[in-house]
Amino acid sequence: MRYSNSRFGLGAATVATLLAFGSAHASAQANVGVEGTFFIRGGTVVVGTGERLEGASVLIQDGRIAAIGSSLSAPAGATVIDATGQFVYAGMIDSYTPMGLAEIGRVSTMQMSGELGQFNPHLRAIVAINTGSVMLAITRSNGVTSAITAPTGGIISGQAALINTDGWTWEDMAVNPNAGYVVNYPSAQGGGRRGGGFAGFGGGGDDREARAREQLEELKQEIRRAKSYHMAREGGLEDQDLVYESMRPLVSRQVPAIMRVNSQEDIEGAVALGDEFDIDIVIAGGREAWKVRDMLAEKNIPVVLSSIRSTPGAGLPYDAVYAQPGVLVAAGVKIAFSTGGASNARHVPYHAALATAYGLSPEDAWKALTIWPAEIWHVDDEIGTIEEGKLANLFVADGDPLDIRTNVNEVFIKGRRVPMDDRATRLYEKHNARPKHNR
Repeated sequence: MRYSNSRFGLGAATVATLLAFGSAHASAQANVGVEGTFFIRGGTVVVGTGERLEGASVLIQDGRIAAIGSSLSAPAGATVIDATGQFVYAGMIDSYTPMGLAEIGRVSTMQMSGELGQFNPHLRAIVAINTGSVMLAITRSNGVTSAITAPTGGIISGQAALINTDGWTWEDMAVNPNAGYVVNYPSAQGGGRRGGGFAGFGGGGDDREARAREQLEELKQEIRRAKSYHMAREGGLEDQDLVYESMRPLVSRQVPAIMRVNSQEDIEGAVALGDEFDIDIVIAGGREAWKVRDMLAEKNIPVVLSSIRSTPGAGLPYDAVYAQPGVLVAAGVKIAFSTGGASNARHVPYHAALATAYGLSPEDAWKALTIWPAEIWHVDDEIGTIEEGKLANLFVADGDPLDIRTNVNEVFIKGRRVPMDDRATRLYEKHNARPKHNR
C-alpha cells in the first residue's frame, strides 16, 4: 500500500483559518489571572475522594497544590484568602462542548467547529481554540474549570481536546490535546433527541438504513486502512500519510473513539465496532444506555451523558432521561455529565443536581463532575480532586455547587487566581449601579 500526505491540504487550510479567527479575537480575552503563591485558609476542603477536611487550608505554589491541612501556616509573601465558613472544591468538568470553537449561533464566521468531508481524524480542535471566547469566562465563573471541546461534521470529525477554561494560548489551556476521536456512528434512526449518532441522510426509512449500512462499511474500511498503515509503520515504513498517521493513537488503543450514539441499536453497534477493531470507545449521548447498562459495565465502557434537561422520547418512561444517571452508576457504569453547548456549559452542575432527584446520590453526582471525567479522559493524575501535586484547578464557594443558590467567590486554574470579570458579571454590576431615579 502506498501512502502520501496529499490528503492533508484541506485540514491545513482550515486550521489556518481557525488560528486566524482566534488571533483576531484575542483582544476580547479577559485577564487570565494572577500567578503567585496563595494560601486559602480555614475552609471546608472537599477533597473529592469522599473525605472532607473541616477548617483546613490549601497552599498553592507554582500552579499546583503544594499542601493541604489544618495545621498549615501561610508562607512569607503568600496571598491569604480567608475561606472561613466556605467550601473549597475541585474544579468541575463539562465533558462535551464546542467550547472555544463556536461563539454566536447562526453566524457562520463564528462557527469554526466543523470541516468538509466525511473523514477528518487529523483535525485537532485544540489548535483552533479561540482563547478570547466570551463563553470561557462565563463558564469558569461558576466553577467549571475544564471542558472537552469537540469538532463536528462527517463520520470522523476530528480530535476532541480537554482544555482548561482559562489560558493565554491553546498550549497554555491544553490538559489533554487529544482526548478522543469524535466518531458519528452511522445511524438509520435519524437525528434529534430520539435518534442515533450520524444524522446526515434524507429520504425514507429504507433509504436511511441503506445509507447507514454504506457509511458504516466506509467507516470500517477507513479503520482497516489505518490499522494496516499502523502495522506498516511499526514494521519500518518511512513514508507517511498524515491522515492515517493521526489515527495511530486510536488503533493502538492509546486514545479512545468518542462514539456519538443514542439508541440501543446504535450503542450495541458502536460497542461491536470497538470489539471488532480492538479500539477503546466512550459513548457520548447514550440516551438509551440504560437498556444495555450491564454490557457497558462488563466491558468497562464509560458514558458521557447528553443534556438531561430534556423530555424523554415517545414510549419511554417519564423519568427515563432523569433517572438514567443513577441507573447506570448502580450497574457499575462510569458516567460524566455534559451540556452539549458552549453557552450553557456553566450549568453542568445543575444537570447533575437534577439527576440526584431521580436516584443518583449527591456523592456520585459530584464524582461525575470531577474525578470520573478526569479518569475517562486520562488526566486524573492532574485534575479531578484536591490532592498534593495536582494542578490547582479549584474554586471557593459558599455552599453546595449542585445548589443553584450557591455563589462561587474564587476560582483558580493552573494556580492562577482568575478574576470574576465575565460579561454576565459586568452587565450585572453595570445595571445594579444605575441611579434609583432612572430605574
